[in-house]
Amino acid sequence: MSTPCVLAIAGLDPSGGAGILADAEAIRAMGARPLCVPTALTVQTTRAVKRWEPVSAALVSESIHALLLEENVRAIKIGMIGDAKIAEAVAKLIGTRRDLPIIVDPVLQSSSGVLLFKGKLEQARDAYLSLANHALITPNLLEAAALLDLPRQPQDAAGVEAAARALVAKGVRAALVKGGHLPGEPVDALAMGGAAEQFVGTRIPGKVRGTGCRLASALAAGLALERPLRDAVIGARALVREHLLQFGSGNLRPVI
Repeated sequence: MSTPCVLAIAGLDPSGGAGILADAEAIRAMGARPLCVPTALTVQTTRAVKRWEPVSAALVSESIHALLLEENVRAIKIGMIGDAKIAEAVAKLIGTRRDLPIIVDPVLQSSSGVLLFKGKLEQARDAYLSLANHALITPNLLEAAALLDLPRQPQDAAGVEAAARALVAKGVRAALVKGGHLPGEPVDALAMGGAAEQFVGTRIPGKVRGTGCRLASALAAGLALERPLRDAVIGARALVREHLLQFGSGNLRPVI
């Protein structure tokens, strides 16, 4: 039987630090095969996004349709969607494959502060919540606050868990809220149904771009390989930890 594939739908970061190049690297590292459909072309380096343009929604749609039809897609990861037309096209196609695990990484803006959606933040929020209706969503604290329209981001582990539960209450299938921006040690929280679990880590000094892309893609790969959700979360967090240990001391060169 062919290797399980993960279909990654996201922006192209030519520096390789984030986006579909980082997605592909994480998916391969987990033992699955990446299939990549770019939603946007960006002008960016390892330091910042300069500008970007969305890819034609029709081209995105045709690419996704062809891959779903002919390849062994066992999970889907959605990152940057670019604009409302692309979001609509992606939603229509993934709606035909509710049998697959779907991971939505709500990339609202770059780490340098550039909005990664042609429109208003509220439009991006609504688009991501709609895509995550039957999916697992993986926001960081700033993204969770935007998705839930909170006055400020969660400040402690209890707040992270409360945000994950609130996202499930909004209709997403499951939520993994990432607490890397908490003061002190980082805590992630996974919520599904009426249950929730916290995952406590040890902070690694330094800053690396693309960790959210890698986590969501590694998680999708774990599910494509038919691992239980909790095991897939643990495996994805371990992969990101190894990446941080290797590149978190200020060495931002991409691994291609």
